[in-house]
Amino acid sequence: MSISRLAYASAATKPFTANELRDLLLKARTNNSNLGITGLLLYHKRSFFQILEGAEEDVTPLFGVIGRDPRHERVVLLSKTVEEERSFGAWSMGFVDVDQAAIKLPGFMRLLDAKASFLDLRGDSRLLARLIDGFQEGRWRQGVEQ
Repeated sequence: MSISRLAYASAATKPFTANELRDLLLKARTNNSNLGITGLLLYHKRSFFQILEGAEEDVTPLFGVIGRDPRHERVVLLSKTVEEERSFGAWSMGFVDVDQAAIKLPGFMRLLDAKASFLDLRGDSRLLARLIDGFQEGRWRQGVEQ
């Protein structure tokens, strides 16, 4: 069975507090578990970066819902691929608040030094691939809240 992997970035319409991020994460994990979707969510400087993995018929409609969520604006599809297996299969939604956890992610902030937000990944396929690979291969997994 092939897996659809979608990566997007968006801007938060307002800054998220730690409690608001936790609430968002709890709801996402519940919904994703029910849909069989796994992935990763990063928050940095009022921007989100998310990877969604699952069946195409689940991932695409979920991305549509996210695009209509009033907490987001400038939702940008960064990549959509078909993979043989999941990269984040153990995570209903792994999460990192990059602003809070950056010290735990060696090399991660250097990766983003030139970028003001995740929205700046648009058009930079090399940096996007490095970001995904960093979590996929485990270099930055110690900073992920599961």
